Amino acid sequence: MPRPVCPPEENVLRAIHTADWDERNNRWSSSLFKGSNVSVSRFAILGMAELFAIFHQELDSPPKNRFVVGGGEINIGLLQEVGRGFQGRPTDLTVEEDPTETNPAHAEIPQDISRGLAFAIIRVLTLHHDPLITEPHPGI
Repeated sequence: MPRPVCPPEENVLRAIHTADWDERNNRWSSSLFKGSNVSVSRFAILGMAELFAIFHQELDSPPKNRFVVGGGEINIGLLQEVGRGFQGRPTDLTVEEDPTETNPAHAEIPQDISRGLAFAIIRVLTLHHDPLITEPHPGI
């Protein structure tokens, strides 16, 4: 059964990890959005503080020194515009509801996002530093 599609008026937040920072090139890595079934969370369901609490609970991985340091916010309509207008390979992007037991705001971008398209998306993100971290990450 197909999952419901989120409307273009909604904004979503993608967790940003320490591992998403490309130290050598001083920028966010394409891995932040590259691939298929990219997880995001919907602001229509939960607020920023609740989402960061969930991100830390589910995504922090101390043994691997991988921690959530921020979030990238994007409007779904803008995400779709970026995908359709991408010069390399125009892509119709959707965001589908995919609530989980621990994150009722969870959603996924099911399409395969190329490296180039991932960088195009990253360029239009509104970056938020994690309010639980006193010293913001250099990329945010």
